[in-house]
Order: sequence, then structure tokens, then C-alpha cells
Amino acid sequence: ERMNKILEIDKDNMVCVSEAGVTTSVLQDAVQKEGLFYGGDPCSGDSCFIGGNVATNAGGNRAVKYGVTRDQVMGMEVVTPTGEVVTLGGKFRKNATGYMLMHLFIGSEGTLGIITKVYLKLVALPKYQQDLLVVFDNLDDAIALTPKVMNAGITPVCVEFMDNASIKQVEVFLDEKLPKSENGNYIIIQIAGDNEDVLMDQCEKIVELAEDNNAIDSLVADPAVIWKSRKAYLEADRARSLVFSMEDIVVPMTEIPGAVQQISRLGEKYNVAMHCAGHCGDGNVHIDILKDDRTQEEWEEMLPKIQGEIYALVYKLGGRLSGEHGIGYKREALLEKYTDPVELKMMKAVKKALDPKNIMNPGKVVSINDEVPVEE
Repeated sequence: ERMNKILEIDKDNMVCVSEAGVTTSVLQDAVQKEGLFYGGDPCSGDSCFIGGNVATNAGGNRAVKYGVTRDQVMGMEVVTPTGEVVTLGGKFRKNATGYMLMHLFIGSEGTLGIITKVYLKLVALPKYQQDLLVVFDNLDDAIALTPKVMNAGITPVCVEFMDNASIKQVEVFLDEKLPKSENGNYIIIQIAGDNEDVLMDQCEKIVELAEDNNAIDSLVADPAVIWKSRKAYLEADRARSLVFSMEDIVVPMTEIPGAVQQISRLGEKYNVAMHCAGHCGDGNVHIDILKDDRTQEEWEEMLPKIQGEIYALVYKLGGRLSGEHGIGYKREALLEKYTDPVELKMMKAVKKALDPKNIMNPGKVVSINDEVPVEE
């Protein structure tokens, strides 16, 4: 927490050098004042640290256009489990000098080393931005809009969706009326660029595609209102049910409608509230399974059954069990169950090679022979 300094904003090389304890929103504001833009944008940006973003390969809303955290990192300083300090990468944008070790640490969740400094890629700040809210009374039609927009030659910054149950829950949490909430499902699209005329043409094209896909309304959204609603999704569910399971699947973009449709049926099958929202521009779907007033015994019996059906479907569709939230301790057994044995063996080999005494987050992501940390 004390490593909270932005060390340099290099405008010429378009790089920001930051200590690991700088929050994402603070960094975004700092580079924006210099006329630059940082593409990483997890929904927890007001509280999450840059070092944590790198360690978890955080995703977020802007991944459609700018990619996830991995795509923003040019270099890092790492303290290894053996106590050495190494800088991997730097201010350069291309590197073919041996193995790209830096990428092993991105998304490693603190199991391979401690990230202390990060070199982040910056881009020019777009001059214009437009946020659209497209409302559908059919969730399949809503999600199916995304590939049509992207195939029209439009690269949105964000394409987010919220199902009707999520919208109604957010209304309760914020105590605010949201547009068409009676039966609406939301697609939130943000586009940005340097040519206002091109941006307006893209808006018109999106509205046209939405109407062709049975949208019941298309609105120019107030970004403060609509993004507040989208980012309140998790807290709204937490306010209703302190205990809930937050699933984080990812499937090919074209498989989202079928996946969400089949997963929604599980809510009816098990008589449980399941709210869906996420990033349909990159195939990442968040599913909150709410415990509500069930007993702990009922919850522990039901949840694995639902998860088993979800993951069997996801892997059948060519997806994976986590798009951006990672594995941690909670999903370590699931990773063991669903990952290709060869891939899993490679992961464990990396862990053993870099952390031979198993002192960095032992048991997180992968377990290496159930070893316990070795004391010096």
C-alpha cells in the first residue's frame, strides 16, 4: 500500500511507470491529464491496484478494443521467491530476446513472484466518445447484436450486457428507476474516436442493426448513469444475498446466446436466483448464483450440482471456467478437473521451477504434490 507512486509518465514513448500499489483510477486520471489514455478498466478500478491487475490479468469493460491487462504491460520489476530482483521487458514495444518470462507473471496470482513496478502502454486520448443503451425484450436477440456490430467494421470500446433480473436488482440497490426495466435486457455499447462524423455514422449503423435485431429501444445514454448501473451489478447481488457464487465463464463470442439460455434454465431447474451480466464483446459471462435464505447445508449440496452443469456446458462449447476472475484457492480443484493433463503438468513444472520451496501462495492456482512450504 505504501508503494503508491506513479514514477514516470513518459509522453514521448507513451509509457507510464508505476509502483504496484497505485489504484487503477488514480493512474487513469493522471495519464488523462497528460492527454493520454490507459486502456485497462476493471470494474473495481476505484479500489484495485495496478500490481493486482497484473497479477490477476484483470479484464474489464474495455477489453474488446484495448485488450486485457496483459495487453497493456510492457515490462515489470519482480521479486522472485529466491529473493532476487529482476526487470523483465521495459519501455520497448517489441521483444524477441528469448522466452517472454514477463508473461508468466501476468495472471500468476502471486504464485511465482511479487510484482513491484510495472511499465504500462499508453495511447492517445480519444477526442470523442458516445455511449448507447440498446434495450431488448429477448436476451438472445440482445446478445446476438454483438457480432453483427463487430462484423459491420465497428470496433467498440465496450459491449456489455445485463439480463432483466440483474437490472431489476440494481434498481432496488440504487433506488433508481432504470429505462425499460419492466422487461428489458440491456446492451451497453461505447464507441470512441477522433472523427466526430465517423462516430455519428457508427451510432446510426448500430441503431439500424439493433432495430433489425428486434430492439425495443435505442437510447443515447448518460454515461454516468448507465455505467454506475452496470458497475453496481455485484454489489446489488451482495446486498440481496451476502453469500453467492460468482461464476466467470468464457466461451466463443458466437456461443454466448446458447450458453446464457441454457444456464438460465438451471435457475428454474434448481429454483435459485441466477443473474447474468458481462462482456459479450469478448465472450465473458458473469453468473451470480444467490444463496438467499437457504440453509448452509442446502447451499453446499446444490451449488456443486449447478457448477457441474455449467462447466460441462462451457467446455463442450469450447470455453473455459474463468475469463478474468482467475483461479485462486476456490477454483483450484476445478482447474485440476477440467484442464488438459498436459497443460496442467506444464503449469506445475513452471511453479516448481520458479518457486521450488513452494512459498508463494501455496495451494493457489495449482498444487504441487500437496507440498507444504519449507522453512529455512
